[in-house]
Parts: sequence; C-alpha cells; structure tokens
Amino acid sequence: MKIGVMSDTHGNIVLMQEVADKMILRHGVDAIVHLGDDLADAKLLDARGAKLFAVPGIYEAAWDDKNIPHRIIKEFEGVVFLISHTPDRPENERRGDINPRHAHSKFGAHVLLHGHTHKACAIRPPEEGGLIIINPGHLKDLQDRSYPASYAILDVSREDLKVAILGLDDIVMEYCEFRLTGKPGR
Repeated sequence: MKIGVMSDTHGNIVLMQEVADKMILRHGVDAIVHLGDDLADAKLLDARGAKLFAVPGIYEAAWDDKNIPHRIIKEFEGVVFLISHTPDRPENERRGDINPRHAHSKFGAHVLLHGHTHKACAIRPPEEGGLIIINPGHLKDLQDRSYPASYAILDVSREDLKVAILGLDDIVMEYCEFRLTGKPGR
C-alpha cells in the first residue's frame, strides 16, 4: 500500500493540491495523510478517490474543538500508525490525549507520523523502543525556517516500510527502509 504524507500547509492550498496531484498521479497512493496546520486545508483537498486522514495542528481553531481528535491510530497493511501533528505533548494538549512518545508501548504503534517542526526526517531512534518516526516536512512555502518544502511517500507492507522524502521537484531528499518484525521494540 502506498501512502502520501504532507504537513503544515498553513493555507497554501495551491501547493497542497499540486503535491496531492503528484501523490495520486505519479506515485499512485491509496491514501493521503495530512498532519495539520491546517485541518481546514485538508478539507479542501481533492484526493481523487484516495482515502484521506487528517488531524489539526496546534495553531488553528480546530485544535480547540472537542469533537475533533488531536491524534488518530490507524492500521495500514497490519502496521499501526499514530497520526499526530506534534511529536510530543504541547502545553495546550487536552487531558487524556495520547502522548505520541508512548504510542508504541500503549497502543502497539510501529510508526509515528508527525509534522509541526517543518523539518523532514525518517528515523528509528534506539531510545524510542523501535518506534519509527516520520516527518514529511512542510508545504507552507518553497522554503520555511530554512527547510525546503517536502512531502513523503510511504510504501507499506507487513514486513517492511519504505520511506521517500521528496522535494517539490520530485528529487528524493531522503530514502530509508525499515524492517518490521512483530511489535515495536522486537
């Protein structure tokens, strides 16, 4: 299964849709994940039949709406993902919200997808107990906080996860393959 991941569009609807079109038409994604800032942007996304999953960012009104979850746990191809805007718990977090850093131990998450920092990465830090952490970067502008705009394409199977972080020119900025074996940490 292929998943396109984007984050931090901050009202840049044109760039967001341009990347969504690339995800669908060039990469053949089955689903698109939008990691917040802004959920309102994601609602305008033409996913052209791809499934859409979205969460709010901490700098938008949807974050304060008690009917909108801050995080989603979703399984793709037997791999458990935590979809979150933040990599940790911000000060304005609601009581009882999932702590992203504990998603692997409490919910069996293999992967944490997050945005917020605008810095793209795909890592499996040893201190996280096997949790794979992916940030697709941002689509706020061509450059923001000295990071170029980027997005991620994930190729997910029960055995492994392939992650490509791409720039707007579709040049691969980072590529990683992660072996998935049972529960995180094993």
